[in-house]
Amino acid sequence: MRKKKVLFINNPILSLITSLLLVFSFYCRPKEIKILEPPSDRHQPYNFVGQKGMVVAAHHLAAKAGLEMLKIGGNAIDAAVTTAFALNASEPFASGIAGGGFMVIYVASEKRITVVDFREKAPQEIPKEIFNDEGKIEPNGLAVAVPSALAGWIYSLKKYGTKNLADVTQEAIKIAENGFNVSQTFSRINKDQYEKIITNAGEETCYLNKGFPYEPGDLFRNPELARTLKLIVSKGIDEFYKGELAKKIVKAVKEKGGVMSLKDLALYKPVEHPPLKGNYKDYTLFSIPPPSSGGVHIIQLLNIIENWPVKKWGPNSPAYIHHLCEALRFVFADRSRYLGDPNFTEVPIEKLISKKHAKQIVSQIKPDSTLDFYPFGKFEDKVEESGNTSHICVIDEQGNIVSLTHSINHFFGSGIVPENTGFLLNNIMYDFSSDLNSPNALRPYSRPLSSMSPLIMFKKDKPYLILGSPGGTRIFSSLTQIIINIIDFDMSIDEAIEAPRFFTYSSQGKPRSVSLESRFSEKTIEALKNLGHSVRIREAFDKYFGGAQGILILKDKKVILGGADSRRDGHGEGY
Repeated sequence: MRKKKVLFINNPILSLITSLLLVFSFYCRPKEIKILEPPSDRHQPYNFVGQKGMVVAAHHLAAKAGLEMLKIGGNAIDAAVTTAFALNASEPFASGIAGGGFMVIYVASEKRITVVDFREKAPQEIPKEIFNDEGKIEPNGLAVAVPSALAGWIYSLKKYGTKNLADVTQEAIKIAENGFNVSQTFSRINKDQYEKIITNAGEETCYLNKGFPYEPGDLFRNPELARTLKLIVSKGIDEFYKGELAKKIVKAVKEKGGVMSLKDLALYKPVEHPPLKGNYKDYTLFSIPPPSSGGVHIIQLLNIIENWPVKKWGPNSPAYIHHLCEALRFVFADRSRYLGDPNFTEVPIEKLISKKHAKQIVSQIKPDSTLDFYPFGKFEDKVEESGNTSHICVIDEQGNIVSLTHSINHFFGSGIVPENTGFLLNNIMYDFSSDLNSPNALRPYSRPLSSMSPLIMFKKDKPYLILGSPGGTRIFSSLTQIIINIIDFDMSIDEAIEAPRFFTYSSQGKPRSVSLESRFSEKTIEALKNLGHSVRIREAFDKYFGGAQGILILKDKKVILGGADSRRDGHGEGY
């Protein structure tokens, strides 16, 4: 259970004044904001509360590290990078310095939004055909793309932050050195990925406990990662991209059959560009353009939903689920047909996110049945990939905002750990299409299509919602559902995140299957079947649907609310 910090005041006069102020604030607080201890049942919605700033992340130690950075005067970018490093130590199976991702930044003083794109790239000498007939990449070294997270974090820190590399890595080093008790989530994922870890990292790796998976409550430490971070602090990130660490990365990849070179690492640079912009009712959304499909598809879905009376239908209703699932099938067709790295393929973004295109899709959807035919994409889409990845939300006292999603792809990435470094290499190459004619086909130095969708939403020109999630191709569906839960169904931020989720996709020759969490009623399930959907039931709070993190900024109430998904180990820290 999370514990509130208590401030002890020895001066009796100050103590009396403080008590009176607390009583006054209690009776004058907005009635709908309840400041309570988090429930013992982690799945019960709980809104973290702050006034000046907040950090929400997938582990309590990382969120705490980010908040401490805010409290010592760091801005949102400093705190986000601090949290990202801390997640490498506390949630190593989901992200880290050898992964990649995207960051949406709002610079409050300039009222400007920008995107830092640090998506991984394919090595120059990568073979065109890396997938076998079963859709796997063997040998495992071929699955590793050029690591880019470290470059993206430090680029953002130098351009928009106020602290240095030593400042933002301090807490991560402490976590790696001192360790922490493994959660049920960590243990379960560790067991699921045991074969990959022992095959690629060996039984002596810190990612196993004396050769066995960790049990809940076991102490996890990573002193090698701590030494690696200290080395990067002392020598700079060139040590990672051009120095001894770079040599260790290349050696580890080649030993597992990969083709990465020192040149691939030395040439990597993050890219900064304008965000993708969309509108939903009175709200404006800013997210990631390609090579992520997430921003495109959230805007598409909201454009479509805007044509329907979803508020009248209500949450969890068969009508709402049916219509959104039908829309998703069209969206997946667009994804397969058009989306890829814009440096290598032409992506008709403006067409896809237009209101006209949405109306064309709406006109084809039937309210009382599934369609007999969908405009399937030309290429098969991968929809069952891992629910890995991690998201960070930050807002500081000046109003600067960061929405950051990053990943090493599948849980525990490739399972490959360069010698004595403590960090896991990604297996992002799985995000390319196995079809060489696809817009997402593998090319040297190309970036694979992503579903990551870090976003910032404004309400009448004021920041309102910061949101993101892991979950592969479920990301944009889950985030759309959370947005609708808040705007149309009047849910609080954490209630919206914890609400039951559903998912479907379009795939030629396969049934119109809808995945539902088991919390949906039998009545709803039967109604969907009667509409023509094939229903698959997943467990309640299944991490298949991601692990969203969000912040809701209620300016009129002078309060910041954080929501953290219990499908993973989400946690918020505000002050």
